[in-house]
Amino acid sequence: STSTAYAMLAVVVSSLTMYDALFPLHQPPSKCANGCAMWSDLASDGNTRSQSDTNAKWKNGSPPADAGRNCAMPTNDVGETYWCFCRDSHNADWGYCMEPATPGTPVQLNVQVVAPTVAIAAWVTFESAGAEPHPTARLSKFADMRNAQALSGVTRTYTESGSKHRMYSMHFVRLTGLAPRTKYYYDVNSGTGAPSSPVHDFVSLYHGSDGGPTKFAIFGDMGVYTYNNMDNLETDTAVGNIDFLIHLGDHAYNIADDDGYRGDGYMDAFSRVLAHVPWIPVLGNHEYYGDEFHRYTDMVMGGVNQSWPDGRRGVKSMDGSALNAAISLGQAMGPAAHGGVEHGGVPSNTSRYYSVDVGLVHFVALDMNAYYFSTEEQFRQPQLKWLDQDLAAAASNRAAVPWLVVMAHHPMYCSSVTLAADVHQDAAAIVDGKLVSMVDEVDRLGAFNGCTGTGEQTVAETRADLEPLFMKYGVDVFFAGHEHDYESIWPSFNNKIQQKSFVEPKATSHFVTGAGGAPALDAFGSPGPWTRKQLAAWSYGRGTVHNA
Repeated sequence: STSTAYAMLAVVVSSLTMYDALFPLHQPPSKCANGCAMWSDLASDGNTRSQSDTNAKWKNGSPPADAGRNCAMPTNDVGETYWCFCRDSHNADWGYCMEPATPGTPVQLNVQVVAPTVAIAAWVTFESAGAEPHPTARLSKFADMRNAQALSGVTRTYTESGSKHRMYSMHFVRLTGLAPRTKYYYDVNSGTGAPSSPVHDFVSLYHGSDGGPTKFAIFGDMGVYTYNNMDNLETDTAVGNIDFLIHLGDHAYNIADDDGYRGDGYMDAFSRVLAHVPWIPVLGNHEYYGDEFHRYTDMVMGGVNQSWPDGRRGVKSMDGSALNAAISLGQAMGPAAHGGVEHGGVPSNTSRYYSVDVGLVHFVALDMNAYYFSTEEQFRQPQLKWLDQDLAAAASNRAAVPWLVVMAHHPMYCSSVTLAADVHQDAAAIVDGKLVSMVDEVDRLGAFNGCTGTGEQTVAETRADLEPLFMKYGVDVFFAGHEHDYESIWPSFNNKIQQKSFVEPKATSHFVTGAGGAPALDAFGSPGPWTRKQLAAWSYGRGTVHNA
């Protein structure tokens, strides 16, 4: 960047920032034969749970006025998701709520970043046997939906491999022809006879030439816990502090747990934000094992040669391994994002790694699992070859898009000792009122061993592969998660600090922002020679790029 360049990264520290989420469309848990008890008056519905304890679960110390007998996710209930207490029950049992009673009801709605002029509306339905969805969306500049444009999309199905074998229909519609920085209204329908979703709104993105700063939130490792960032993100969106957000991997903790209900609760709760602000997800190590990768595959518009109604071809899934077959789920980018023309980058033909221009920034998402799982090593070289081409193209376009930002789940510099990276949600417990972590051997298969000042072998390999390209093309910033903390790193190269200033940096500046809301924070070791700041607090980054 030139001497006139100016960007800012703020850290927003969380403090009980999960909002109260209600799910009126969903059915009570299967164990609740008579439905849910009244949140504000459990006794009247025959539930013996302490009313005062239950009230304390809610953000304001009492249930919202419209809580009723709905399924919910109260703010102050650490680790629980998507549930209610049972009516006419003589115990405090709770259970995961079920899919909507009406087949075809749109849930888990989210808007995915593709390009300044294109977004993807993605959602889930649970259909009746034999139903054949034909997903559509209406798009308008008016809240009453007059002059709405009718758009068609595609559907993928996914059957979870747990005990219930529920089938998800995952729908994707391209929202095209968007003007920059413009509020649009939309609704969606699966085409199987169910009502459409309520009308939602979002503000479109922009090219650098459209003027104004580029504003985004960035974080990793956010699950469904009291201290996640959904409430702050909703506020930041409403007041205009962010225009889009980036999740650096390890979604939901974990998306396929409990027959998929944990992922359902996470996506239903997060849709309160994601239906209104476009997002870019990145693959993490928690999207590797178990059923995570199967759902992650099918939730994305990323199947082999999947076609859009307008004839566009989609992402090619490299299915040489379980992970590759599952790289990009519907939370992840739609295939149009990888076409190379409309989004500003070189086509990668996979959602494992890709790039997109938004405003003044060329964003590159990488898959670091290629360095941490032996089955994925074969994909290092294809990723590196593509990255070289993409950064070369981006560097030649700096007059229009001056900032180069690379992001991945695993960091290349950090000084945490990495305990919580080995923690799976089901291996966390409350002891004496505190959340404590226990190691889960399954997660250790892809465990990250920390990147202390002395360096760890795998981290050294990522530096050896990536840093020469970063230097060659002048990558400004590298963002990562995985470590459940915040750390800023002075411009560094080859494990050596280059300067203690971010003015006219001689190397890439690194930021770890992986405290989005996982089961536990990581502990720091001694600062590395390149460490600028360590912060062990639930938080997320908020970036603002003002000019070139």
